[in-house]
Amino acid sequence: MKVSKIISENNGGCFIQVEIGHKGNQSYWSAPSKSVDHADLGYLRDRYCIINTEKRAAEFKRQYKNLWVEITPCQTELMKHAMGLGRSKKPYRNYFFTQESDKDWNELVEKGLAFKSTRHPNNDEFVYFYLTKQGVEIITGKKIRKKEYEDL
Repeated sequence: MKVSKIISENNGGCFIQVEIGHKGNQSYWSAPSKSVDHADLGYLRDRYCIINTEKRAAEFKRQYKNLWVEITPCQTELMKHAMGLGRSKKPYRNYFFTQESDKDWNELVEKGLAFKSTRHPNNDEFVYFYLTKQGVEIITGKKIRKKEYEDL
C-alpha cells in the first residue's frame, strides 16, 4: 500500500490517494486532521473501497500520519546517516553521536521521530540520538517489523 497527498490549490484541502498494486482510490479531504486513528474500517471503506480489511485500515492510518510529518532536507540526511545509509543501501545501525543541544536532532525528538539518550558517555555535552520506529519507516519509505527495528 502506498498513501500520498496532493494539496489543493483552491481551498486548503487535499486529495489523499491510496494505491494497492495496480488499483487506486482518491478521496478529497476538505479539512484533514493529522491523524485518523479514530476512524473505523467502515468510514475508511466508504472513502476508499480498496481498504476492506482491518490490516489495510491499520496500514493506511500509519502511512496517513506520516504524510503530515515535515522534516528538512538536512534532517533527512542526518536520519539517513544515523542508519548508515550512504555507506550501505540497507540500514545497519541506528545512532547518531552529537551535542545534546543539537537543534535538528532535538526537533526530530519533538516530532516523535527520534529519542535522546540520557547518558553522557564521555562526561561532556555529547549524547547519542536514536531514530524511533516511525523515523526509520519515514526514511526507508516502508513499514518495518519490530524485530527489524530492534536489530538496527
